[in-house]
Amino acid sequence: MTRLTADLIEGVPSDKINLDSLLLSATGRNMREIALEAAGLDGTGIDLSAYTVSVVPITSGLGIIGGFSDSVSAIVKRLGMDSEVTSNTDVAGFSEGVERGSDIIMMADDKRFVAYNTRCNRFTDNAYGTAMGYSVVLHDAARGLDGKDVLVIGAGFVGSHAVRILKDMGANVTVTDIIREKGERLVAKYGVKFEPSMEKGLADHTLVLNAAPVIIPGELISDGTIFSTPGVPHYFDSEGRRRAKFIIHDPLEIGTAVMAVNSAGFSFRQERN
Repeated sequence: MTRLTADLIEGVPSDKINLDSLLLSATGRNMREIALEAAGLDGTGIDLSAYTVSVVPITSGLGIIGGFSDSVSAIVKRLGMDSEVTSNTDVAGFSEGVERGSDIIMMADDKRFVAYNTRCNRFTDNAYGTAMGYSVVLHDAARGLDGKDVLVIGAGFVGSHAVRILKDMGANVTVTDIIREKGERLVAKYGVKFEPSMEKGLADHTLVLNAAPVIIPGELISDGTIFSTPGVPHYFDSEGRRRAKFIIHDPLEIGTAVMAVNSAGFSFRQERN
């Protein structure tokens, strides 16, 4: 996962950006509804309050990001799930979550952020959750993607997932990446298009999923463009914000919420069947 910094997520526990308002304005759905849709659970009647979550601080690698575990726990609580940060870290924290009887254990190191379902012995990760969440956001903001042209910026973990997800939604997907080989692998795998020039890609598209750590100058953005943009760093200048119809971004919540609901869905489907 992209390593966050404490300053990027300091407003997450208090919902400083009021993400629900942004999502409702762009998509007509709040975060909980987006997460349920992304997990394929909307309309099922799943009771998220029936699931308990332990968030385990991890000290390996570059160490604990200040406020990260508290932010994850706050996001999960806003979905209606019961969540606590473990008092212990690492393996001791994982053991604490298991002993507590938590249904889901969430933890992240420098490379991966996972939600492990203890009932089903299955996990989902943040790269997929972020790609699915932001693809659903773009789909809903565009009022559907079937037959529409979509540009994906970045062919890394999140971008690669997003290319497949958006293609499955019926979009005509073009991917751009500064490393041509990465983009061409997705062309071979999914039959999408590759555009070597981000500038030309932006000129040709008004639906964009930006999964790259790139700052986009406003003069490159077409009027009315919808950006679903998990990429960090995140910055749009005043010209870009004037031209764009919507810029949907948060530092952590969309991907985390989808992960948590995806993980709960493992149990829900198993018990329903």
